[in-house]
Amino acid sequence: MENEKSDKSDGNNGNGLGLRIGAQCFRFRAISVVPIILICFFVFNPDDMGRFNTLISISGFAIALFGGLIRMTSVGFSKPVTSGRENYLKAENLNISGLYSLIRNPLYVGNFFIYNGVIIAYSSIYALILLNIFFILNYYFIILSEENFLKKQFGKEYKEYLDAVPKVIPNFKNYKKNEGKFSLLKVILREKNTTFYWVLLYVVSLLLKQYKLNDATIDNFWFHAIPVIAMFALNIGLTIYKKYFTSEKVYT
Repeated sequence: MENEKSDKSDGNNGNGLGLRIGAQCFRFRAISVVPIILICFFVFNPDDMGRFNTLISISGFAIALFGGLIRMTSVGFSKPVTSGRENYLKAENLNISGLYSLIRNPLYVGNFFIYNGVIIAYSSIYALILLNIFFILNYYFIILSEENFLKKQFGKEYKEYLDAVPKVIPNFKNYKKNEGKFSLLKVILREKNTTFYWVLLYVVSLLLKQYKLNDATIDNFWFHAIPVIAMFALNIGLTIYKKYFTSEKVYT
């Protein structure tokens, strides 16, 4: 009954539609950006930056790697049963220390850097604009839905956290030391897919850029392909290890 009343209240406040959109955006959050990136690759042509092409490609990788490290740090110190891979909202604990004491959504900030890094490497300003329009709208609704859920789940504790910690722009004065220990195994098992996919998209961006700028020719294809193939094989091995040789509590 309480949830029904709360949902009606949200609808009366004009947030009902936004929350429903947010629930769907959350459900497909792991894959929703992929079609947008593919549109960026196949609709927009890269800009030829001449002698700066290599520098831009390296810069894009560095930005994406920075985003990946933000995600890894957040996951490695996260409490059990938080920041899950489910397609529905679920949380038994609150993350409020470490990166979560600086910003409320470090995983999404990590995603922002990852996908921007990929498109920066591709070197198309129009693709970059499209990506960020989608990203901001998509994650606005995801965060709206998440925050509504967490308010109901944790009440006063989460409301105090909302008041103290900014959404995406870090406030370093708020920093609180991580409450738990860093788990490398948890990072490996939970971030293996994200890492593989963004590296794959990055390599595709380089190959497509080269193909379009070099009159449909690609130099050193296997130089780009072999690392992706190796990561794919590693990912399969880790998936088998996760399924048959670990308990769920290791990576939740």
